[in-house]
Amino acid sequence: MSLFLTILKIIGIVLLVILAVVLVVLLLLLFVPIRYYVNADIEETNLETEVDKLKDRIQAKAGFHFLLHLIRGYIEYPKDMEFTVKVLFFKVFPGKNKDEDTTEEFEEELPYEMEDGFENQESGESESEQPGSDAETSKEEPKDESQNEVQDETQNADIEDSDSSAENDDSNPDGAEPENDASSEEDFDDEEEEEKQSFLDVLKKIKDIVVQIIKTPQNVYQKIKCTISSIYAKIDMVKKTLENDIFKRAFNVSKKQVLRVLKMIIPRKCNINLCVGMSDPTATADIFAAYGILYPILAGKVYITPDFENPVIAGSVRIKGRIRLVTIVWAAAVLYFNKDVRKTIRRFKKILNS
Repeated sequence: MSLFLTILKIIGIVLLVILAVVLVVLLLLLFVPIRYYVNADIEETNLETEVDKLKDRIQAKAGFHFLLHLIRGYIEYPKDMEFTVKVLFFKVFPGKNKDEDTTEEFEEELPYEMEDGFENQESGESESEQPGSDAETSKEEPKDESQNEVQDETQNADIEDSDSSAENDDSNPDGAEPENDASSEEDFDDEEEEEKQSFLDVLKKIKDIVVQIIKTPQNVYQKIKCTISSIYAKIDMVKKTLENDIFKRAFNVSKKQVLRVLKMIIPRKCNINLCVGMSDPTATADIFAAYGILYPILAGKVYITPDFENPVIAGSVRIKGRIRLVTIVWAAAVLYFNKDVRKTIRRFKKILNS
């Protein structure tokens, strides 16, 4: 009994440890933020003479890290255009492609195998192409015998057919002509009836086509009328749904949660310094005017220095932010379990399917 209790105790401790590890991992995933960053530098480039070199003068890197850089991923331009994910010092994504390794090995071994195969084929062809061989003579003799047998059989069949035709001519020397005349008259009558029927069929087809041409405008008008009435009914249903109190409550809840998620995702640190100059000074002035309109939003984050003399572009970008999964999960749960949101979604599905 004591042994059984000790086994149960060990099993319980193991289960508790597993549950504790799972809870810790879930809490880390939910509450520890995923930090992302974007860094880019553009060297000063003349837009008239050095446009082709602009791609080479851009250096950018974007990535994320989680749990004090234990899990991290990044992509670089122009060094490495593959998104790479690492856990500690081990590369997780992208994995090694075994297919590429096997294809390389196959390509290395292929020339030797192909050479051996071609040598074997050439040797076989040279042996089979020797003139005056016994195999060719042995194959030709049975072919001649079989051809002679076929010719004899065809000659016998022709003789039998000629005999049978002669017997038929002897048995009916005078009675063939009237039967042929009667059958010819019946054939002419059948042809006349077929012509009449075909003419009537053509008339019926023409009649059906004319009737369809007359009816198509009416059918089109009825279809257009039905579609317009259905569209009007759907618009009326949508209008009533938007004016309903249930939709208003659902809209307020959805707006609150979406704004909360967007506020969390928007980068907290943003520093963009740009020097922009166009060949036409008016174009530079238009860019700077647009920046002035958006200045209340971009103040303290984006700085643009215009250059009205030279067509150049240069600058640097530094963006940092974080994402908490708990915020996204909480917003999704609120929207999923809200009765007003679910009723509104069902209402719009009915409107679309009706």
